[in-house]
This record gives sequence, structure tokens and C-alpha cells, in this order.
Amino acid sequence: MGYIDPEYQKTLLLTKKSDVYGFGVVLLELVSGRKPLERGKYLAAEVSSSLDRKKDLYNLHELLDPSIRLDTMPKGLDKMVDLAMKCVQEKGRDRPTMGEVVKEIENILQLAGLNPDAEAESTSASFEDASQDEFPPSLKEEELSLSGV
Repeated sequence: MGYIDPEYQKTLLLTKKSDVYGFGVVLLELVSGRKPLERGKYLAAEVSSSLDRKKDLYNLHELLDPSIRLDTMPKGLDKMVDLAMKCVQEKGRDRPTMGEVVKEIENILQLAGLNPDAEAESTSASFEDASQDEFPPSLKEEELSLSGV
């Protein structure tokens, strides 16, 4: 339930950015070590209400996965949290595309020194090309209704 796009819950219409919301929740799970819905609270809402970019570790000490060492912020953690929060925006139009998400993750990996030899442009380009063929031509609309799929 915690992965479902809030717009979809209201309209029952899927958009190209519906999966972006769910992916953002997965990113939040990775940095927090928590489930998307615990004790009736949504992880995305908890992070959003606690987040303060001006404070140390974005004021997320209580929400970060205990296995993340808190003595120094791992390179890219702040950018990963920023990306996750962009992905879980309430309105789809405010979320990045999945191609933009891929590019940002590649940038974060390079910043952290985890993927220094990656061919970021070709990886992102390959994703963009593949996502163009995601739906048959008759279904390449911005919104897809479940009753129409």
C-alpha cells in the first residue's frame, strides 16, 4: 500500500510517473531500513515531516538505517534522500521522469566514487530508448486507465 501513487489512489489512472513514486519509496526504504507502512504511518510522510536540509544529516537521525554510520555522512546520502523526496511528491507533474532518476543515481554513484568508470550517458540513453517502447503505440498516452489496459 505504501508504494502506490497518491494520484492513482484518487483517480485510478496510472501515469508514466506512477512507478516513480513507488521507486522513491524504495529509495527511502534503503536509507531508513524501514517498511513503507509501519504502525499506520507512511514512510514518505514521516521523512517529509522530519526533513530539515539545514540540520546535520537532514535531521533524519531517528529515521536512518542504524547500519549507516552516523559519525560522517556517506557521500551522496543527502542527494539520495533529495532524489527520493522528489520521487514521492504528491503530484505526478512534480516528480522526475524515470530517465531523470536514472541519470541522478548515476551522478550520485560517481560522486560517491562507487561507479567511477561507468558510461553514464550510454546507460541513461539506453534506459530512455527502452522506455520509449514501454507501451504499444495505441497505449502511449500520458494516462492509462486500468479499465482500458
